[in-house]
Amino acid sequence: MVILGAVLGGCVGELLGVLIPSGLLHDVFVKGFPLGFPDPWVLNLKVVVIKFGFTIMFNVFSFLGILAALYASK
Repeated sequence: MVILGAVLGGCVGELLGVLIPSGLLHDVFVKGFPLGFPDPWVLNLKVVVIKFGFTIMFNVFSFLGILAALYASK
């Protein structure tokens, strides 16, 4: 539920960011901060090379979506 709330909230924030003209309010909706690993972790086994990594971008509506999902799951 939490992941679904974050994804849906992020989508709503991106959609509102497209509708709002550039400026401070646009930056609040669209700009987020990354959470994860900036560079992938590489496991080199000489036969196979495996890369692990992920990055999640959060914006204001992602957090609101998480809160809504937690409230709805109670």
